[in-house]
Amino acid sequence: MRALSPLLTLLLSSLLYFASGAEQAKERSVSLLFDNDGNWEAFGNRTSALLFYDPETLSDASRICEEVDETLLRRESLPDVINKLSYLKHLGEFDENTQFWVASDSSSSGSSVSPFLSSPSHHAAAESEKLPFLCSNSAPLTSQVDTQFSVLPEINVTSDGTVFTGVRDHLVFRFMGIPYASPPTGKLRFQYPQAWKGSFVNATAFQPACLQFGAFANNDAGLNPSGISEDCLYLNVYTSYIPSSLSASPAPLRPVMLWIHGGANINGMGSDETFDGGPLVSRGDVVLVTINYRLNIFGFLGFNDSAVPGNYAMADKIAALEWVKGHVAQFGGDPERVTIFGQSAGGWSIVDLLKSPKAAGLFHSAISHSGGSGTFMTYEQVSELVEPFLSPLCNETGAELLTCLQAIPAEVLLNITNFVGAWTTVIDGVYALDSAVNQMAKGPKAVNSVPFMLGFMPEEGQSLLGTTISPNATNFNQSLILALGAPLAQSVLKSGLWTVSEDVNVYNATISAYTDWSLTCPAENMIAAASKSSAFPAMYVYSMQHAYGLSFFDPFELCTFPVGMPQPYYRCHSGDLYEVFGTYHIFSEPVRIPADIFYTNLVQDLWSTFAHTGDPNLNREDLAARGPAYKSTLQILEETNWVWPRYDSGLMKIASLDYPGLEVVRGLPDEGNGRCAVITAASGGVGLV
Repeated sequence: MRALSPLLTLLLSSLLYFASGAEQAKERSVSLLFDNDGNWEAFGNRTSALLFYDPETLSDASRICEEVDETLLRRESLPDVINKLSYLKHLGEFDENTQFWVASDSSSSGSSVSPFLSSPSHHAAAESEKLPFLCSNSAPLTSQVDTQFSVLPEINVTSDGTVFTGVRDHLVFRFMGIPYASPPTGKLRFQYPQAWKGSFVNATAFQPACLQFGAFANNDAGLNPSGISEDCLYLNVYTSYIPSSLSASPAPLRPVMLWIHGGANINGMGSDETFDGGPLVSRGDVVLVTINYRLNIFGFLGFNDSAVPGNYAMADKIAALEWVKGHVAQFGGDPERVTIFGQSAGGWSIVDLLKSPKAAGLFHSAISHSGGSGTFMTYEQVSELVEPFLSPLCNETGAELLTCLQAIPAEVLLNITNFVGAWTTVIDGVYALDSAVNQMAKGPKAVNSVPFMLGFMPEEGQSLLGTTISPNATNFNQSLILALGAPLAQSVLKSGLWTVSEDVNVYNATISAYTDWSLTCPAENMIAAASKSSAFPAMYVYSMQHAYGLSFFDPFELCTFPVGMPQPYYRCHSGDLYEVFGTYHIFSEPVRIPADIFYTNLVQDLWSTFAHTGDPNLNREDLAARGPAYKSTLQILEETNWVWPRYDSGLMKIASLDYPGLEVVRGLPDEGNGRCAVITAASGGVGLV
């Protein structure tokens, strides 16, 4: 029997209705329109609107707007959303003669408008005629971490018998705290995720992050008002389009981008508002999914037996992808166009999923930000690290060990994280087969072969080192030992390839060596292996030359520069996150220079285009059709005639991303200078773990 297409499945099973108090409106296809020009300081001042696709009479259109606590959109507000409508016309969702109901300038009820006709003369629709219509959207902008989302207007989606109640804000529909697996507690601790089943999900607030220490363990830094819990397997969906099963011709489903957060496998959360979906979704016309996954000992403990085999965190990510495959169509997402992307440890996760046979068929393209070549250990290495701290608590093996571990208070297990230096994927022969370099060297049949984009920040090591090294350091040998450990520091010094001079001080030379060891060289080795074997149908490599340090991850405040005062600064690890997600406004970060806006627009346009097509190169006709909000990206492409080439081992061309200095350059960051050979020989090329 042939499988049903995602669209047919949607038509058969998706249910949608808005809720307003005790009233519930009939299910309808709806888009939230916001013309995102990238200027985050003005997001709250720009009109957004609700577009209902299914034609209604004027009186019914007015009533439906009232049911969702809105009114017909004022005609004077139409210019703020006309470019979004024109783009939908460009995509074929409307034609030149399409009319919409809006509020009238002269009537207390409303009137029709033909926004696509060049001539103002047109047929004025009778009030009994059925037309698509536009409602206002008075929901506020999400502009701070600790937002009370439950007071926002609600919207419901039904998928496979489960009702999900979410909300809308100024930019998107948002469904937060959706369980994608049963709580991994009690008898499910150190077990692979089990499917969650239920008839209702209140998705109007974020749920707790997974157990961890650090900045997200509590709300002391104002970053996590939802707290932490062992019950943490939740995801969040951000979308600008909700389809209806009853629409005669629903709009096409949008590509899905599933984000995996970083945090060294020991901290972080999908509900970190750095990853809020409003700006990226509204500009890129995608559906964004962000996820939690088990961390530290709870996600990565593994022994060479069938009772506690490990890789629970990877299994969580795969379970989230399976949830997306089964449900995302009802949220407007296309399960046949899923891009996985992640940064730092999230980038490690992308590498893991590209290698894992368990993830086959669940995604269609991948992006790794600063992910090196992933990380891994053998069972023997895990045992050596963990058993000294675990054996006093549980000295059993096999099923008895599992029973003991499941009975220990979660806080006791979490404390072991303070003593074990690294938690990584374990090579188990099931979820993880080999290192990235070895596996990708075997060619496309050895991996999940999809278009793959990956890249670097030039000074990753600055923020990764934190305050370990002082900017005023004067002893290069001592700084290297602190950063790299004595054996690797000795190899670095002996090579003479990292030197201190009038132009490069001790601090910068140490950052350079740490950057090479932690992420750059492992990634370069992986890229070389994958390129030589043609492991992926297309590979695109970038280096970001523009950055904006996170407000809560900016050691010595050197990862940014003052407003209006551009000056040398470090393009740090995580300095790309605001730019990809556009969430500066949630952290009250200012526009430093106009290029901050233009560069953010460029990055979001490249990333979302890759999600749409598997190729980051932008279609200029599409950009022009989207109007002035996309002018800065269109302009730089026209001025430079820039094209992002696929990476190959011969030409080795990569994208050097900046605004306006957008270029293509030859060679990886350390290709040809011999540094990676030294790092690989001395450390095995594993990098940061």
